[in-house]
Amino acid sequence: MALLGRSAITRVVILCILSLIWGSSFILMKRGLLVFSALHVAALRIVISGIVLMPFAIFAWYRFDKQYIHYVLLCGILGNAIPAILFALAQRHLHSATTALLNSLTPIFTLLVGAVVFGFGVRRSQVWGVILGFIGASALVMAAQRELTVNEMQQSLWYALLPVVATLCYGLNGNILSRYVRHVPPMTVNSIAITSAAWLFIPYLVWSDFCSEVLPMAVRHPHFTLALGSIVVLSVLGTALSNWLFT
Repeated sequence: MALLGRSAITRVVILCILSLIWGSSFILMKRGLLVFSALHVAALRIVISGIVLMPFAIFAWYRFDKQYIHYVLLCGILGNAIPAILFALAQRHLHSATTALLNSLTPIFTLLVGAVVFGFGVRRSQVWGVILGFIGASALVMAAQRELTVNEMQQSLWYALLPVVATLCYGLNGNILSRYVRHVPPMTVNSIAITSAAWLFIPYLVWSDFCSEVLPMAVRHPHFTLALGSIVVLSVLGTALSNWLFT
């Protein structure tokens, strides 16, 4: 019983840490968008995370059972690459509080996908927990956005679909982790997944106008240090560390 108690406390502590990290991620994205485009923020986020985790990925690769590689690569795409793009695009037009609310759809999609697609059982307590959490988040966001005009709210509805799709990807990713690779060490899964996802963005940064035009102009921007620093923190904490803790 003592072991179960310590395990439960550990999970609660991890949940609180993740809440702080993920909650601040939307503010960090906003600051990154002061200088860089949405695609550049997403690309830099994943590439920097991949660089940070690359030593772990190289070490883990030789001990990793390659029969699960396609699931790990899928986690890199669904759990990191696609959501990074969608959230950055949404943050261009949505308030951080709104995006945070929509991000709370993740457990709902995780339960739905798990029950419908993967055949996982759903407990009544899980359903009530998700509902109560979503109601609480909704109340906070509605209180924060009372001054929005009707036109602003109508325009934001279209961009609100982007985080919804991102949370659906998170739901798929969570169930893939639970069903197929739960026995693989978390650092192995995340280091290989994120490093692999980084290679999808490196060609974009190299072959686009990022190095030749965007970066030289960004360096002269008065908010360059703030924007780049925010993206680095977002990469290390909001992607590399948080994905490991979540797994």
